[in-house]
Amino acid sequence: MKKLKKNDGFSILEVMVSIIILTLSLVLLLNMAMVALTANNWSNQATMSTQILQEKLEELRTTMILANGVDTVNNIEREWQIDSVNNHLRRINIAATWINDRGDTLNNSMTTYIRTPFI
Repeated sequence: MKKLKKNDGFSILEVMVSIIILTLSLVLLLNMAMVALTANNWSNQATMSTQILQEKLEELRTTMILANGVDTVNNIEREWQIDSVNNHLRRINIAATWINDRGDTLNNSMTTYIRTPFI
């Protein structure tokens, strides 16, 4: 007759090691979630800045009021500068600047050329 092994369960050391591994895993997952939220916020701000740059460009094209200026939309400061390339061609530089949650200053810009009917 074989003697059956007595199964006592887990030792305290095994339980402590598994708790440490589980805790480290949860802390790393929380860190990854925070990084994802920060990246999502940056992406939203970059998309919004691109949209307001495009809006200003369309406004300048349709009104043909080609003068330098600065304004702020949704906590994003945009600045545009008009340069004369030749008699009927103007270069428009538009830049957007904003401050993220960490206090970093970020920017986005676009440059285009438009033809004007006047000199």
